[in-house]
Amino acid sequence: MSLLKIDNISYSYHNLEGETHALANVSFEVLDGEFLAIVGPSGCGKSTLLSLIAGLFEPSNGFIYINDKNIKTSGKNIGYMLQKDHLLEWRDTYKNVTLGLEIQNKLHENSYMQINELLNTYGLISFKNSYPSELSGGMRQRAALIRTLLLEPDILLLDEPFSALDYQTRLEVSDDIWSIIKKEKKTAILITHDIAEAISMADRIIVLTDRPGSVKSVFEISLNIKNKTPFNSRIAPEFSNYFNLIWKELNNNEQKV
Repeated sequence: MSLLKIDNISYSYHNLEGETHALANVSFEVLDGEFLAIVGPSGCGKSTLLSLIAGLFEPSNGFIYINDKNIKTSGKNIGYMLQKDHLLEWRDTYKNVTLGLEIQNKLHENSYMQINELLNTYGLISFKNSYPSELSGGMRQRAALIRTLLLEPDILLLDEPFSALDYQTRLEVSDDIWSIIKKEKKTAILITHDIAEAISMADRIIVLTDRPGSVKSVFEISLNIKNKTPFNSRIAPEFSNYFNLIWKELNNNEQKV
């Protein structure tokens, strides 16, 4: 079942120097419970697309639907994880994960059971009184995700959430975040420059063209591997073939510049 529908979206930025076309006639659907990744050349409008889905920008043309309703009237909640975790250094883990609930006036007595359950499930209960400077990069990202999950989003938008981490931590955290999203049965859209990361995490990958970005190709990811995790996916026999195909698509983009 389609949860999200992007229908012929275009978007342009305007400034004193003129108009910049960021996206042109982008259309695709995201299924309920699907993990979708979007890759493309730098500056092709990937983050702009997430901002449109989040309702931060208005499309110049086209429409966005959730459950066949206009995104403005759908009543659905969208969670957004940025490149940085944006934990507040003067608040401990517990107070950081409750921040969104506080802002939306949704922090009630019944909330604390769910908060403790998530902190316990995802290995942060022992660090609930710790400050961000005392947490590893992976712990900080898990805290940021729990903060987002507490708002009960129907769709999670992930804008390169691992890009600030070193390579080893990035692999570990991508496993953590993927497992949490799958366990919570959330629909997710990941923006990344890392082809291997996209293949290892996504059910489907959309490749965008150069700016103005439009859908160039779509890859259904099917890996023959047991006990799938992002880390284990990298040893699947089909992995390198997907990598080469997507690399070629992106390289063709660059050759046309």
